[in-house]
Amino acid sequence: MGLSRVSLERPLTARRPAARRDGLRPPGLARALRDVTACRACPTITPWRKFSVGALGRRDGHFVLVGEAPGISSLENTRQWTGAGGMILRREIRRLGLDLEDLFYLTNAVKCWPAAAPRPGQRAGNRSPLASEARRCRPYLLAELDALRPEVIVAVGAVAARAILGDRPVRLPDDHGRRFREDGREVIVLLHPANASRHPSAWPTYRASLLALFAELAGRAGFSVVEVAAAVLARRGRFLVTRRDPAKHLGGLWEFPGGKREPGESIERCLARELDEELGMRIAVGPRLALVPWAYPDRRVLLHFFRCSAAGGRVSPREGQPHRWVTPSELAALPMPPADATLVASLTGRSRDRDGGARSRRPSRPRRAGSPRGSRAT
Repeated sequence: MGLSRVSLERPLTARRPAARRDGLRPPGLARALRDVTACRACPTITPWRKFSVGALGRRDGHFVLVGEAPGISSLENTRQWTGAGGMILRREIRRLGLDLEDLFYLTNAVKCWPAAAPRPGQRAGNRSPLASEARRCRPYLLAELDALRPEVIVAVGAVAARAILGDRPVRLPDDHGRRFREDGREVIVLLHPANASRHPSAWPTYRASLLALFAELAGRAGFSVVEVAAAVLARRGRFLVTRRDPAKHLGGLWEFPGGKREPGESIERCLARELDEELGMRIAVGPRLALVPWAYPDRRVLLHFFRCSAAGGRVSPREGQPHRWVTPSELAALPMPPADATLVASLTGRSRDRDGGARSRRPSRPRRAGSPRGSRAT
């Protein structure tokens, strides 16, 4: 079945992040790209349709995003990752005010479009790349990586992961988000967005995992993205909140306790450290309840809200900040940062439902059924 053309929704940004440390373009990249352009090695993939060198994103950054193969919608749009699956990635990174080209050099394990045989009356669609095609293209991918010398490679889909990791076993969706070290580089493996909704174990948290990864890398690249972790602690039907210092940003508002993520720190470790430093509590970090991007005039903030439980110690504010254990109705009435509003409505709604009261005024929307159709092309 042919793939429908996907709206790009808005033009690409023209934002510039921090450049490479040496400030130079990779000297061997032009030669590698000329070799890719000239290649006609695979008889199974004619007419050898490829992306132009103008569709490759950043060549002076630290990160590379490797897909499996070009898709027909993206080729027609002349922009990578603009098919049905690829737009899932774009929508998540756009929540940070960025786009893929702002952060990544974009390439694929297989350089040409693997076209499926068209049905009568329909145009050709995408198919998954063959192992022989990936094998012939692998030297070109490795040449690009050698020229770019990236710090992090994000491999989207099994074909991309195997092209980079070689004989290392990769199993998706189990290895979604797993990190490897390969030739001194960090390699992060992702489940392909065209496949994600087919895996019930991965789909509920898939978009949040993309957003969290993009925020981490954007911060590492020098963009103004701050990650904050907050704990939702409940005790006998009451939630723990603390009050912000009146002299600070959003001063005087109540909030769930937490703090900023430090470089090299996991978000869960950040939350445990902050609760210990601020309130003298030891906590067990449970599942993530929400991931909320929020824009301020001088920065973008990504808030991770986790359900937590006390694991030791009493609430003893180290800086004397006020704290309260509040009922759901009290929580709903407190002045809180606007980024907390949706989570508060959700928490108070669920609590009232369990107690037999009214539902939240902002019920959660049902998850959209279905999945992007077609192959795992970008």
